[in-house]
Order: sequence, then C-alpha cells, then structure tokens
Amino acid sequence: MDQDSTDKPQVLVVDDSKVIRRAAVKMLGDDYHVHEAVDGIDGWQQLQRNDAISVVFTDMQMPNMNGIELLSNIRRSDDEHLSTLPVIMITGDEDSEDAKRKVFEAGATDFVAKPFNSIDLLSRARSYAHLNRRVSELEKVASHDKITGLFSLAGFEEQGEKALSFALRHNLHLTVVNLEIDSFNELYQAYGKSIAQQVIVAVGKRLNDVMRTEDVTARLGVANYGVLLPLTNDASARVFITRICDTINQLVFSVGHEKINISLAAGYSSLGANTQIDFTQMMQQADSALQQAVKSTTGKKIVYYREPPKARREPVITDDNLRTAVQHILDGNYSQVPDYMVQAIVDKLIPFLDYVENQSDTGKTGTNPS
Repeated sequence: MDQDSTDKPQVLVVDDSKVIRRAAVKMLGDDYHVHEAVDGIDGWQQLQRNDAISVVFTDMQMPNMNGIELLSNIRRSDDEHLSTLPVIMITGDEDSEDAKRKVFEAGATDFVAKPFNSIDLLSRARSYAHLNRRVSELEKVASHDKITGLFSLAGFEEQGEKALSFALRHNLHLTVVNLEIDSFNELYQAYGKSIAQQVIVAVGKRLNDVMRTEDVTARLGVANYGVLLPLTNDASARVFITRICDTINQLVFSVGHEKINISLAAGYSSLGANTQIDFTQMMQQADSALQQAVKSTTGKKIVYYREPPKARREPVITDDNLRTAVQHILDGNYSQVPDYMVQAIVDKLIPFLDYVENQSDTGKTGTNPS
C-alpha cells in the first residue's frame, strides 16, 4: 500500500451523497487530510491502497456496497492494521435501533447521526485517530529493536510464522538465517560498550541495506541477527549468505590509531520435505547450525543445518523367525538366512557345542552299542 504524502492525519469519508462528503471535508479539512469514496467498493479499494488512513466514516445505506458490508470486509481483512481500523457509522432517521445494534455487534467503533455538526465529526476523528496512532506506535516499539531499528525477536517470530504458513500453503521455499558477530565478547572487553554498540548498529544497517524488499531482518540478541529469506532454497541461500558475510567483513572501525575488522558466523535452515515443522523449530535448527559455525576451527563459518541420521532400528528376533532361520540351514537354503539372524543362531548353538565338547572329553559321545 502507498502512503499519501501528507503530515496531517488521514481519514476516509464513504457516502453516496456528495453533499454529505463535502460537508465532512469542510468540517475536518483544516485538521485532517480527507479522502472521499462514493460507495463501499470505492472505499474498500482506497483502504487497500493507503495504509495511512487512520479513521473511516461510512454511511450505513449506500448502493453497490453498503456500510455494513464495508465494515465486514474491514474486520475480516488479513491485514492487522486494516482489520482493527476505527470505523464510525453515519446513521440516518431511516436506520432502526435494531439495525444499529447489529452493526455495533459486527464491529462498528462508534456512531454519528445525520445531520451531524463539526463537533460531532472532529471529536470522533480526534479521539480515534489519536488512539489508532498510539496503538501503531506501541506495536512498532514491541516489534522493533530500539538500537538498530530492525525487527525484534518477537517481531521476527511473528513475520516468520506468517511467511512459513504462506510457504507451506503454496509449496514455496523459505530459509531462516542466524548470524552472529564473531568474537564479540572479546571486542566488548577490549574496547568497551560505546564501540561495541557502534558495531552492532553498523552491522544492522549494513544488513538492512543489502536485503531484498521481501526479506526480513531482525536483531535477536546482543550481537545476534536473524534473516528471513522467502522464496529461497538452501543452495541460493548459501550464495546470498556468503555475499552478506563478505559485505560485513569489509566494515572497518577506527579506535584511535587502531583499526578493528569484524566477521560473521552464520547458520541456516531451509524448508525441506518436512511439512510438519513450525517456525520455532526452524529457528532452533538455524541456531544449532550457527553454534557449529562459531565453534569451527577450520574456517568454515557458514553452516547449513542437516537432519542427524536416524538411529538404525535393530530387527526384532523372535522364536518363530529363529526357528525359520534354522530350518533354512537344515534345508541347505543358506542364502535365505538374514544376516542379522546369523549371530543369534550362533548364540543359541554355543551352549550345545559346549555340551558336545564336554561329552566328548568324558567319552560319552560318539559311541554306539555294537
């Protein structure tokens, strides 16, 4: 959605009456940028294009799409900002109390009755525009890191869950990357908090600069960053991560006469055949791969998470399949005896062989009466 370039709060007035729309513009125009829509369809299209609109005033009775239908579209929207938008219904004498109650139950924020005056509109516009702005600010603070401006852990998880759901639904690739500034603790101890924070901010800015529009970048910990790469498989992700690391490695910080170079370690996990995975598991996989990269002594600082090999399940040996195997031996069908049964048969025969050997030693075997 494109944000209209204006410093004034923006409101949308939806009414099929040009007189009503003109009256609203005249009453609100000094303090607000007022958008006009001739019916619910026009209003809905404008809302989808402009996410700067903070309050909607809509008539209940309109052709094509009425105010109730517009309200329903807004409340059912997948866009969280749009679905929580304050919607104020403009009612007339023809609107019954029962109709107003149903609209309120459907999610209308407030009502204003015709003929309205400037106080009616201004008081509601001011109250709900201010409330909507505060909610947006609080949401941004909660979902963004204060130091770097990148997404916070909570924001990254929220974006990741949405991206994973979309990828699974449409059978698309998705990669999660976990990055860490190498030897950051040593850097902090040597140069102090101020220099360390400069490094954190610079790395965050450089990451944000090299990302594609659809990518999501976050600060997950002190010197730890997360990157979400939609539509990217493991092979493409490695190329991209290598480019990221090379870019960060070019950063040089001056401390007095000393130059500080930094580098990144990276672990990543890509959506594979496991469609039962959730985003928390993908993050854990990426973190596991990162820990391998951090501990690497071979210079391999980019590690892809691979599922550990599954433990081999030993076949179950029962009396029945043991008897079957022995019968194969007696019949001379040696190739029909599974490898895993051979040792079991030997183990069964050892006591008998010991018995035969003991009997032979005492002369009690191998003698037949003449």
